[in-house]
Amino acid sequence: MESGGSAGVQACLQVRKHIGWVLRVNRLFGRDDRWAKASMFAAAFQGGCWQGTANESKISRWETATLRVPYQAIRRYEELLGLPGGLLSATVDNVHAYYCPDPDCPGTNGWSLPRNGPVPVGRVSELIDKASSSGLMTGHEWDELTREISSEPNFFIAPSTAWTTLAERLLQEQIIADRVAWLQRFGALVRLLNHPVGQLPAIAACVSLGADRMNQVGIEVICALDVTGHPDASQHVLAQLASPTSDKTFYGALLACVRKVARGHFTPEQVRYLASVVVSLLGDPARHDDARTLAASLLRQMPQAVPTSEARKMRSWLTEDETVGQILTTGRLGTRPAAASRVRRIVSAASARMPREASWVYDETLETLVDELLCSPVADVRLCAAFLIHATPYREPVASVLATELSSIAAVQTDLAICIMDALRLLGGPAERPVVERLTLTPGIPVPVVASAARNIGHLGGTSDDVYWLRAFNRQRDLLKRGASPAGGAILRGLVYGLGMSRNDPLLTRIRDLDDMPWQAREAASWWLSHPQRIRESAAR
Repeated sequence: MESGGSAGVQACLQVRKHIGWVLRVNRLFGRDDRWAKASMFAAAFQGGCWQGTANESKISRWETATLRVPYQAIRRYEELLGLPGGLLSATVDNVHAYYCPDPDCPGTNGWSLPRNGPVPVGRVSELIDKASSSGLMTGHEWDELTREISSEPNFFIAPSTAWTTLAERLLQEQIIADRVAWLQRFGALVRLLNHPVGQLPAIAACVSLGADRMNQVGIEVICALDVTGHPDASQHVLAQLASPTSDKTFYGALLACVRKVARGHFTPEQVRYLASVVVSLLGDPARHDDARTLAASLLRQMPQAVPTSEARKMRSWLTEDETVGQILTTGRLGTRPAAASRVRRIVSAASARMPREASWVYDETLETLVDELLCSPVADVRLCAAFLIHATPYREPVASVLATELSSIAAVQTDLAICIMDALRLLGGPAERPVVERLTLTPGIPVPVVASAARNIGHLGGTSDDVYWLRAFNRQRDLLKRGASPAGGAILRGLVYGLGMSRNDPLLTRIRDLDDMPWQAREAASWWLSHPQRIRESAAR
């Protein structure tokens, strides 16, 4: 997506429609029947964080994306609808930033209302001091602090090392945060990475954490570098492709390249190097993982960069590898006709469980998002779709139907199973957790599916008891000892990640200290236990 180009305009308009949809379905299907009537909602709108005017026409134009909805109005929706602070605002902020990175792109102007007064220096100083101390920080405070900083391009902090302190602490919290707390911190990191003064310390913090071989969360710290076109960021992304710290940082670098190629962040020489990496990945018949499908998506973005000598390989992939061929020709996982009935079934089932009727017969926006959940080869696109659904009353019914689908296809449709589990990472609750648990324990499930279940279970709602965890760990330990689990180390690290996200310190300690537990699990458990308490407590706020 070139900034200012037609593709950028279309992406921005589409995301504006999605933002309006999130507001509309929350109002129509929320807990309070009164707000389903736009006239009553508009009459109550003024107040709280919204000091502007509101009427039924303005509400309608916000929700149909014919009028740009200001950030403060989104916060007011949260207040009136009784939603957790940040559920709507942090979601739409991050999704908007993903698709519309240019501050001059259509629809961005007016995102926040003009400031009524000067920068609140006292409050900003207080937050900087707090973040630089052993005090606890909340996601809302990181959001507030970085919004004030980003409002001033020449914002300076003394001493200058405070920029590094802020970026490093923010990242420490972000990588162990979840859902809204994660969204608020990631949005804050995006602002630092785009700030003329703060971006170099923020880039350095990402690079440093990405180079740490003990770090158990490698994807997002490298992938985050896709938000900035600074040459240092591009250089370090490609360095992780050439000499990756881990499989996770390699994948994070590939994922970053999706947007960096689209936004023209790379030089022609760098694009040619990336093409050589992608071609080698697709030419490796032993690889059957997310990195390969992502490589196919990247190749579709830059076919002109592939040397003539490799073009013949591309033509053979179209016929020899069904998944790769489908991505290269259509940009999708699977065919559209095959997905259409499944997507329609999910949308219809979710709509039937809404508390009241809507003004539409069929929710086409939900259909678009579910289709992206199941069919996009780019994990970030699927993540944005999941976050949008997560921010609406559709979350629980969509999760329920997806879990049913997962139970029936996990053993035979690997790509679809992984996409569903990535979606349940955000949408799933206690009811869906047993389905994912079973996939880590059941013989005959493809290894990539087991690895996906292990890395995602830590984000599902609900909890797993110690009996489950020990069964899962012992099963992978035994398989690894027999050489029957080629991805056993990754699966074990995923399970430890789940323990870390659930803050199960007693079992983390036990895994760390078990002599017969493989080193991957013991090392990962040690990393989780090494986090300062103030970071762990802050990340949950």
